[in-house]
Amino acid sequence: MRLTYSILWFDDDEEYLESVDLDYIRTEFSKWGFNCELNLVHDKGEFDNAAPYQDYDLILVDYSLESVEDGLYGQDFIKKVREQQLLTDVIFYSSHAISHLWDAIRKEKLEGIFIASRNNGINDKLLRVAKQSIHKILDLENLRGIVMAEVGNNDEYLKKIAKNSFEGLPEIGQKELFQSYVNKISEQSDNHLKKLENAVNKSNFDELFCLFDSAKKWNFCQSLAKVVPDLKIKDQGDYMADVLQKRNFLAHGIPIKQDDKSLKFNHMGKEYIFDDVESELIRVSLTKYAALFKRLATGE
Repeated sequence: MRLTYSILWFDDDEEYLESVDLDYIRTEFSKWGFNCELNLVHDKGEFDNAAPYQDYDLILVDYSLESVEDGLYGQDFIKKVREQQLLTDVIFYSSHAISHLWDAIRKEKLEGIFIASRNNGINDKLLRVAKQSIHKILDLENLRGIVMAEVGNNDEYLKKIAKNSFEGLPEIGQKELFQSYVNKISEQSDNHLKKLENAVNKSNFDELFCLFDSAKKWNFCQSLAKVVPDLKIKDQGDYMADVLQKRNFLAHGIPIKQDDKSLKFNHMGKEYIFDDVESELIRVSLTKYAALFKRLATGE
């Protein structure tokens, strides 16, 4: 799982789905450091097109779907999901008595189903189920993978941001900034010398940028912000402290278990305590900077 939680919600009553407070749901997910993608579908064709449903972390299905197809109820569509050999969490809800739902589940021998009332607290049930499933994947090893993937994705956005702004500089400004980073890379490692010389000979931005680690990509964009007034990245937070330094501990540090809820990482003579609070802070920071970098890179 990346830091996006995807929900498929099937109800043939469009007015009901329009009444659901989707902003509240998305805001709650953002507090956990996740984006929430909601796909609301109203008819059988839309639901079937979502098959085989593996892109969704949670599926909600109404019991009564009279306008979808005569004789079909919510359990018939949940059965389609289970026929894909998926154990994705499902919330089965109704405005009728809850006993109707349990009878339908037992009849179809459906597994992994949560029950909710259509008229009372379905948002809260959704959030409780989602938080439980998110908690299952947020152990140390999974979080390490998530952080690596998100930082890699942000690296691509930083490259686009930097390249767009760099190419807008006057030639003398390009040469000065280019040379300053050539010097920095030269000082870091002779192993990069051949690639670096090739970049210099071609004055090739892409070949130079591929030699940057994540920190240097961030620093390069910060340098550009000093000479490109329209690049609004300089005062948007400290990506190095909020994400990259913590990423380095998670990626390269040696974890020592402190107790059931925390780990201590040692890396390059420094210590970092990782616990549930830090886990949430990292996720929130990753989604914040990803949104910022995407906006600056694509103009969206």
